[in-house]
Amino acid sequence: MERFNLPYIVVFIPAYNEEESIEEVIRKIKETYQGPNQKDFVLDIIVVNDGSKDNTFEAAQKAEVRKIVNHPYNKGLGAATRTGLQTALEMNADVAVKIDADMQNDPKDIETVVRPILDDQADSVFGSRLMGGLEYKMPFYRDMGNKFFAWLTSKITGLKVTDATTGLMAFHKRYLKIFTIIKDYNETQQLIIDSWGKHMRVMEVSTVFHERKTGQSFIKIGFKYPGIVIPTMIRMYMHFKPLRFFLTTGLIFIIVGILGGLHIIFNGGETTLFGDAAVTITTILGFQIIFFGLLADQVSYRRK
Repeated sequence: MERFNLPYIVVFIPAYNEEESIEEVIRKIKETYQGPNQKDFVLDIIVVNDGSKDNTFEAAQKAEVRKIVNHPYNKGLGAATRTGLQTALEMNADVAVKIDADMQNDPKDIETVVRPILDDQADSVFGSRLMGGLEYKMPFYRDMGNKFFAWLTSKITGLKVTDATTGLMAFHKRYLKIFTIIKDYNETQQLIIDSWGKHMRVMEVSTVFHERKTGQSFIKIGFKYPGIVIPTMIRMYMHFKPLRFFLTTGLIFIIVGILGGLHIIFNGGETTLFGDAAVTITTILGFQIIFFGLLADQVSYRRK
């Protein structure tokens, strides 16, 4: 791998059946950042072809990117993003940038997400469509879904997250060495929570977002999406903050058990064997959950 005096940026494009748009994305990135328009950094482009069944591979070849990594079958956006980040690390990138292949993100905003990292203001930067750059009316169900996951991500991390499903993001090489994406389905929420949990400096910046004109999204927003994404987010939260999670859960069980016991007392003590057992089991389970949280916290602390 060549060594550069300027910062080395690797832009990776996850692509699944994007033959109609991927050449244009690559061409616009090249026009903006390579040749006579090169900025104060060196930029290369790679494509992660996630098992496309159309001519995405051939289109990327024609556009002459630095590298194409092919998945033998469609693994999912999370898996394609993981491959992109790993490949950028192997290429010794100073910063890795993920941009979607559908032209909804403006290639000019690559610099928008890269600049805070180059200026040593952040380690993980996420382009927010909802900070003023959304250029079309998003369907109601997507708008509500985006707002819900932004709220949930904010609650988990304590960060002010406005867009937890963005497709444009950048990461410093210090994060590339330690990142984790545990599920192959979604990527943005995982990377925000993982960056926060690993004490990276996380930042959102306003980016432009256009309406999709070609192809279909990697992710279909529907009942499947929250069914996969929410458990993944909770699992990551449990990993980074086990004591907080299990303490809260345990206290809820203990409070329910105490309230059940008070209900029995204030109703003359008359109850059934099932009622007594339920109160006892719920209370004991609460204490067991808290104890488990203490053990998990000790394990998590030793791993740091």
